[in-house]
Amino acid sequence: MTETLPFKVEGITWHALTLEPEAFSEMKKMMTDQFGIKPMMEQEGFTTFAMQNGTILELYDPKAVPAYGYNNGVAFGYRVSDIEAASKALEEVGFELLGEITRLEEIKYAYRHFKAKDGKVYGLNEQK
Repeated sequence: MTETLPFKVEGITWHALTLEPEAFSEMKKMMTDQFGIKPMMEQEGFTTFAMQNGTILELYDPKAVPAYGYNNGVAFGYRVSDIEAASKALEEVGFELLGEITRLEEIKYAYRHFKAKDGKVYGLNEQK
């Protein structure tokens, strides 16, 4: 019998690519010039693009990637209805939570990363 979870998975909405500096610049240029998507956030070696359907693409220079890494260059994350409940459920069955939940109140967005049993890093995110 399947147990009812205290949260719902709404989709895969966060994607991260780690690119060498030249490829990073080219991808950023394609997103802005050819696709017409303005960066939501930019820092040295890091750019975030938010798309109309709620999907987020983050581009990283290798020097800007978090210490726990992004699986040799690619990571993705699940949009959930309740990030606290999802975090707790994953931790209870042995997944490693990485860092705290980060909340960006101005855009009603929260995220955190976790390491799955396959050893790869994934994300959880919530948009309210």
